[in-house]
Amino acid sequence: MKMSKASDYALVLLAKLESLPKDEWVSVREVAETIGVPNRFLSNIVSQLVQAGILTSHRGVKGGIHLAKDSALITIGAVLEAMKDPMGLVDCVEQPGSCALESHCNVQSFWAVTHGLVLAALKHITLKEITSYYKEEKYVPVAQN
Repeated sequence: MKMSKASDYALVLLAKLESLPKDEWVSVREVAETIGVPNRFLSNIVSQLVQAGILTSHRGVKGGIHLAKDSALITIGAVLEAMKDPMGLVDCVEQPGSCALESHCNVQSFWAVTHGLVLAALKHITLKEITSYYKEEKYVPVAQN
């Protein structure tokens, strides 16, 4: 599965905000500089997350953004939906008719089922859970050959 850059950056943004005190507001520009994402691109991501009710934004001198709800209530699936990211495994699952082999393919249904299972799982994994891997050092690097 390949996640879009926008979804990847959205999750990095949300993880950054999750690490801040609950009542702290931070500017999009400040987060953009901190995580190394162009401000304009991050602003578009923020707009989508605000529309989806994942972030709250406030304009003004003491304005900024912060999580609209507890990180234990924000699922990765909800973030992907907000970003309109299909996270396709193979093109034919998301775009039927896009593959020249499709009429002779015996594995397309397998990929469709697998895709559905992964997306269903992501609807139950929360921002709090994924950020806890970093905080509690649960991350296990993949062995390289």
